[in-house]
Amino acid sequence: MTFDGKSLNNSLFTYNLQKETVEQLNAKLREKVREYLSFYSEFKNKSEIKRIDIFSSDFVCLNSCKLSPQTTKFSVTGCVFSPEDVKKVLSEESAKLKLKVNLSID
Repeated sequence: MTFDGKSLNNSLFTYNLQKETVEQLNAKLREKVREYLSFYSEFKNKSEIKRIDIFSSDFVCLNSCKLSPQTTKFSVTGCVFSPEDVKKVLSEESAKLKLKVNLSID
């Protein structure tokens, strides 16, 4: 997960689409958003957050082609997390810390 192209070392998280509910996935999303925003709120010069990217490299091709996990990243917004849920979580968590957000999601 990145915010305006920046991330924390611990911004990675795992999920299991076969075992976790939407609510459980959104709780994980909220936890990671909260961690980043808490860190970011300590900065002196904070700019408005304009972009959040949530991506995964854990994909396989149907025809067994090789994908490099180091260079291949696919957005999971829209398939794991709905854009509406991402906006809601970011809006709620940023409001708690009085951070400005003008969000673009891909």
